[in-house]
Amino acid sequence: MRTATFRGAAVLLSAAVILVSVPQPRHLVKIPKADPAVWAILERLQLDVAQELQTCFLARATLDEVRALRGKGVPVAVLDWNIGNKDYILVRDPGLSRRALLERRGRVAVLESDLVLFWSVAGSSAQSLPRGLSRKPLPAWSVLPYLRPPSAAPAGVVPRAERDPVVESILAEISAPKLRAAVQGLQDFKTRYASTSQCESAGALIYDGLHGLGLPTEYQAFSFSGAYSSRNVIAEVRGVSYPDDILIIGGHYDSYAQTSPETSAPGADDNASGTAAAIEAARILARHPLDFTVRFIAFSAEEWGLYGSKAYAARVRSRNERIVGVVNLDMISYVKKPDTLVEIIVNEASSWLGDKAARATSAYTTLVPRKTVNASFVYSDHASFWDAGYPALLEIEAGDNPYYHKTTDTIDTLDFDFFTQTTRAALAVLTELAQPVRAGVPATPTGFSGRVVTFYSLFNATKKAILSWNAVLGAAGYHLYRSGRSHLDYERITSSPIAATTCSDAYLGMDSYYYYVVTAVGADGRESNPSREFEVKPQGALGDVSGVPRFALIRNGGRP
Repeated sequence: MRTATFRGAAVLLSAAVILVSVPQPRHLVKIPKADPAVWAILERLQLDVAQELQTCFLARATLDEVRALRGKGVPVAVLDWNIGNKDYILVRDPGLSRRALLERRGRVAVLESDLVLFWSVAGSSAQSLPRGLSRKPLPAWSVLPYLRPPSAAPAGVVPRAERDPVVESILAEISAPKLRAAVQGLQDFKTRYASTSQCESAGALIYDGLHGLGLPTEYQAFSFSGAYSSRNVIAEVRGVSYPDDILIIGGHYDSYAQTSPETSAPGADDNASGTAAAIEAARILARHPLDFTVRFIAFSAEEWGLYGSKAYAARVRSRNERIVGVVNLDMISYVKKPDTLVEIIVNEASSWLGDKAARATSAYTTLVPRKTVNASFVYSDHASFWDAGYPALLEIEAGDNPYYHKTTDTIDTLDFDFFTQTTRAALAVLTELAQPVRAGVPATPTGFSGRVVTFYSLFNATKKAILSWNAVLGAAGYHLYRSGRSHLDYERITSSPIAATTCSDAYLGMDSYYYYVVTAVGADGRESNPSREFEVKPQGALGDVSGVPRFALIRNGGRP
């Protein structure tokens, strides 16, 4: 009897252990962004955020996490219970008639005015979705580490940047005939739909052209939608000062048409134009030494759901590569005169890059830039980089192209004056960020890095940035610059050149971002290009406090 009791208890204990160890099922939820406190709540719960949109987040959450959110006053809506291994796809709302078709093929949840979520109850959602709809699959990983709360700073008017004569001389090399030839060469394949052999042949043409410039060039193969495969084409100009700090310019070379994409999808504007501009940028920058590395990428399978850029962004994130910024070009050659507007689309974390591009566009072109922060504009390859935590922008024509996704999207409908200007805009911001090596000034300081120390008292907290860099041969000293925005509006914080290769900046606000660069100063007072940027993050909500040394102010005489 005692033995039976013991065995029975053991069985119950084992069952309890099994019950405890079984993970809770997860559910797909929608979380409104209206309350600013939601950012800190997400961080404290370490929620698995699948997507940031303009008005809400989509997250994968357990029932306990749903209860915790609601307990904190967050109005969570459950879109789908027990998600398992289902795949979910964001779709630009096709209107009521086609939405009914989606509902016959799976489930549909309206997220925003022009955005729905689609999933299949059984099988692949991607294969159940009718082709031709603008789409983006939800990433399988959490984007929580990459979220950026909205800036409290007023938007104001973006100041006009001054023209840099070195950048201007590089932009003068853009050739409208070469842009035309590149578009024509891609159009001549009749179609570049990503499941066809013509798409693969177009990729080979791009590869040969980039390799012929003397650039190291490679394919990146990837699979998509079950049975298909394609290739990205990647080339680079390696930076001389910071080769591991990388800028990317690119566009997708695959095409689509609504009727018979396997046989006729010329895709001149969408997106031979963006691909041609990236190739032209490679042709020009291949001849100019740069401080930072620039990669030129032609993505494939964008029309199927951003598969090429998703594969590439996942690769660079898995390698923890330092991607400074991405310029994605998609449909940049159609315009109705006299319109000169060009759209620059960013998310909050990429806002600085949008401002940088808007300033460059105003300075070097005849176009009128319109920067828009819209996390829901996810239907081109920039969104894959947002998901991987990299700053990225989309440059796109402002007006609707009546030939979009039609067999009539051909080269004769393009405006090459406008096309040249949009190419100038893209190459301008890329060149400013990559920094051409300049004659007659000291070399760019290399090895710029830093660390942050925090100090606490009973009533106050502050932090200090400790910065260092490598000595530059022949430099008479160095100047340190600081800004509250990445790559914008640096102010010098050294009153005169300093001889040391280290410098500290103290009494920094705990909840603010700070960005630093250093320049070398020659004997004649001329300064080098700035170094790479060092970022000091906030140490509040969504800030980074890991690995940051902490000290008590009282132990340091009240001074950091």
